[in-house]
Amino acid sequence: MTSALRPVMQRVALDEGGAGDDDRVPSGPQRLRSAVARLRTWAGRRPARAAVAAAAALAVVLTAVIGTPRWVAGHEREAVLGAAPFAGAVRPLGSAPRERWSATVDGSVAPVLAGDVVVVTQTGPTGRRVVGLDVVAGSPRWSVALDADLVPETVLCRPVGADLVCVVGPEAPSDSRRFVPDDPDRPDAPGAEAGASVLLRIDPADGHVRSRSEVPGWVVATAPSGSDLVVATYAWGMVAVRRLDPATGEARWETQRWSTFQSAGSSRVSLVAAGDLVMATGNEVTLLLDARTGERLPRPRGASVSDQVRLLDDGTLVRTRFRVRETGVDALSELSVGRQDPWFTVRGSLVEPGVSDGTSGLVFAASGLTGGPLGGRVRAYAPGSSEAVWRALTPAPEVAADVAGRVVVRGAGALVGLDARTGEQVWRRSFGPAMGRTFTDGEHLVVERETAGGSPSLTAIRLDDGETAWDAPLPVDAPRPLRLGQHLYALGDSRLVALR
Repeated sequence: MTSALRPVMQRVALDEGGAGDDDRVPSGPQRLRSAVARLRTWAGRRPARAAVAAAAALAVVLTAVIGTPRWVAGHEREAVLGAAPFAGAVRPLGSAPRERWSATVDGSVAPVLAGDVVVVTQTGPTGRRVVGLDVVAGSPRWSVALDADLVPETVLCRPVGADLVCVVGPEAPSDSRRFVPDDPDRPDAPGAEAGASVLLRIDPADGHVRSRSEVPGWVVATAPSGSDLVVATYAWGMVAVRRLDPATGEARWETQRWSTFQSAGSSRVSLVAAGDLVMATGNEVTLLLDARTGERLPRPRGASVSDQVRLLDDGTLVRTRFRVRETGVDALSELSVGRQDPWFTVRGSLVEPGVSDGTSGLVFAASGLTGGPLGGRVRAYAPGSSEAVWRALTPAPEVAADVAGRVVVRGAGALVGLDARTGEQVWRRSFGPAMGRTFTDGEHLVVERETAGGSPSLTAIRLDDGETAWDAPLPVDAPRPLRLGQHLYALGDSRLVALR
């Protein structure tokens, strides 16, 4: 009975694919081969349309291959050359910068930015040369060889208008030399011939040398003034300041002054041309000149030779007078323009912020040099008012930044953030005596410092609360940060690094 209820077992063929051949899903390669076959069939039936479609497809591919890198490069170039938030600031640094490119350079010559090239000096087996590096990629765009007859020991380059102007020549003597040739009062001093420098006017776009002219004397400093170049030279005890036409080398005016120092290295002479004034200072020599005529400006009534005179980059002339009081040294700073009477007077020595966005509208001065309970502290003034808006309690005589509602004062290895309206302390950060330069993007203050191990580093702190935003090590062989245009770079004895 049991056997009658059981079904009869039969053999069934097993389809391992789970479906017939017609129902199987084609694989990727099978679909591709099928599409190519259909395309060939279509092209064979319509050859004209196939040729047009092939040309169009090729154009699309070439556009993608060639155009995309160009678009990326153009976008990066636009970002690199774009304007900073305000004068003296760097592009936003919300995160730590990294090395974008590097180049071998002569670190003793300061690099400059001219157009979209970083101008550096390189020294090789064939001698020195001025090189223009692409600001985005760092690749050499052009090179100008400095022939041996130029004696290219000193190279000073500056952008002047649409040109790059470089003064190349021998260094001023650094040992004890005669003040004038064949000085009978110093028969034992070695003689020396007066040097001569060469002025090169270069197109920064392609490196073409547009003109070349000679400058007599050892050139020790340069400064642009409009479309002209002002140079300070030294020869036989005489410091001369000339305003030159870069195209011809012709001097529009020249002013000379005897100096008692026997050498004039570039570190001994500073030159500022701003507004309608030119100022050359070095040791006991101070020349304040009319930028249009070269005429020396006389000291105002009541001024003395002990007064400190400075010319700021915006053309403001600052004359600080010091008077000794029982409580210390009292200072009074007068701000003027050219020959005009002072438009503002503040108590103390004027303190120029390292960088300012101009929003506070404050003028800063530090109180007496020595003595007194408030010595070396910063006061803030509103232009036109002789009364201080506030007085800082922190003994810090420098203003690192006046940006975004914060006045950051600096002293004794520390940075202190003050409220720009009240002068009240908001935060304080100590970096020790190894703290170097500072930079800002309007939101952060970037500080050059050394780590505990002695390595060079950058630290960004937020302006609003002083907290650390990031730390970034600097290359060991390029430990000196600097700003060119709107970006940071790191410079060493033989390498320049672009930080982005």
